[in-house]
This record gives sequence, structure tokens and C-alpha cells, in this order.
Amino acid sequence: MSFDEHYRQLKLPNTASLTEVKRAYRRLRAKYHPDRNKGREEAVEPVFKRIQEAFEVLTGKRTPSASGPAASASTASDSAAAQNGNHGKETAARERRSAPPMRGANCLVELFVPLEVAIDGGEVDASFPVKGPCHPCEKTKGNLQCARCLGTGMRTWRKSEIVPIPAGAWDGQRLVVEGGGHPGVNGGPAGDAIFSVAIVCGSAFSRNGLDLAREFEVDFVTATLGGTIEANMLGRTLQVTIAPNAQPGTAISLPGLGLADRHGTRGTLTLQLVLTIPDAAAFLTDDERQQLREMFDDAKRRAAQAMPASVQDPIRDTSYRTRRQ
Repeated sequence: MSFDEHYRQLKLPNTASLTEVKRAYRRLRAKYHPDRNKGREEAVEPVFKRIQEAFEVLTGKRTPSASGPAASASTASDSAAAQNGNHGKETAARERRSAPPMRGANCLVELFVPLEVAIDGGEVDASFPVKGPCHPCEKTKGNLQCARCLGTGMRTWRKSEIVPIPAGAWDGQRLVVEGGGHPGVNGGPAGDAIFSVAIVCGSAFSRNGLDLAREFEVDFVTATLGGTIEANMLGRTLQVTIAPNAQPGTAISLPGLGLADRHGTRGTLTLQLVLTIPDAAAFLTDDERQQLREMFDDAKRRAAQAMPASVQDPIRDTSYRTRRQ
């Protein structure tokens, strides 16, 4: 049975994601399970088995079986192996060698992609399990004492791939590495490795949909006077403009620097100001510190003089009190 047929068994297009495969399997399994169809067991059991097989093949838990006479012979030999011990295993090995080449199953793998790589592109190392023929047994024409596969002719191991990530990758995006899946049987080609992107944010960032936010440290001198700060984040250098008299918690919005969706729409990066003391403050002299105090005291007096009397001391403003009554 081809992969397209397995997708059709689950009523899915052949572009369905791993999450969609699992969701469809759970729904159809509940619908066609023999225990939930009393009186109709014989009718639903074949459908139930096909659904189970499709799910296992599409999630990489089973290598597709051949159809036709070869498959029947393999099934019969497996049964004989269970009954006749080593003689049956030898028969199964001979029939596997005589079966036609088969393409390996696709691997469906969740791929965790760092935030910076998802935005600007790059590469991610992926490691995932695959199942395929035991090559030592193939060379020796069926080693019943093989410690790797225990004489079954199939074994599981971990495979590594370097997966290219395009700039602007989004959650759920499918990336295909052709030939990166389960190895083929009897010389058949390998299946594909299909990766489903899951974007991972570091502890410095918080995320809301496509929007990102993080704290941004600014020394109190720049916050007071205003200025431009060069900042390295998300794999790029940003010029961040700070308005004069910026307060702690002030939010600076940078549209288009957030995450992307499948349509190319980008979210916003928001920087929340956290005020710090500049390193140079440790080298101020006593006279310089006194000058700073006098400068701020003088500015405070001017600010007080500019305020309306009612704001300076509302208790002594009788007209204000009357209006409030």
C-alpha cells in the first residue's frame, strides 16, 4: 500500500502534519473500534486494522509491507517461523531476500528551532530514530544469532540530519529532507524525513502569537538625556532610539521584528526599559557627585515653581476644596 493510500485511510491529504495524523487516527480509531460497534464487529474490524496500519506507517512505527503474493508469502513464513523455530526464520529470511525492493517509510519528526534561527534562517541538527534492514544480516544471508536484530532482519537506530531552516520559518511549517527517512527494504530507496517546526524562545523573550517582548537595559544618563543605543539581539544589530526622560517600564515598539506566519506577516518586537547605573558612576569624584545633587535640586525647584498652586498644596487652596465639595 502506498503512502498516499495510507493518508486516504485516515481521510487526510498527503501534506498532513504529524499532529493532524495523530488527531485523525484518534478520531477514526474511536469510531471504528470493535468494542464500540457491538453486533458489527466483523464489518468494522478490517477498517480498524487499516486505520491502525496507516497510523503506524505514517508515524514511522512500521515499515510498509509489500502487497500481493510476496506479502502473502512473507506473512505465511512469519507464521511458520513462530511454529518451527530457526527453520522458520531461515525461510522468512529467504523470502525477504526474494521480495521486490520497497521504499522506506517517511519519518515525521518535531523539530525544535531556536528563535533567532526561525527569524533569520540557518541550520538545526536533528536526531531521530529510524527502522530498517540489518545490513550485517543481509551480507551473511540471515544471521539467526545477530545481537542487533535478534534474527528478525530489521533493527532500529538513531539517524542525524542537518536541516536547513529558511528565514521567517513559522510554527507547524513542514520541511522535507528527501531520502532522510526510514531505509528501504531489499534495496529500495529511503523514505523522506518530514520535520514539523516548533519555535523555541529563550528565557530572555516572552511571546504572544507573532509578537515578542523582552527587557532592555538603559543607563539612567541615556534615559534622562535621550539618545541611540546599539543593541545586538535576534542575530542582528539594532539601533534603538531612547526619548529624553524615559521612565522604567517604557515600551519601545519595533514593528516587523517579531515572528512570521505562513503568509509572511511579521509581528512586533517590544522592548521594556529597565534603568541601570552606568559603570562610569563608580569613578565620580565627591565634587562631581555634589554637582549632580545641586543640578537635580535646582531642577526640582524650577519644576515646583512651574506647578499650579493647587497642585503644590491642594489643602491650602480653598477654592479647590470648595469645588471638590
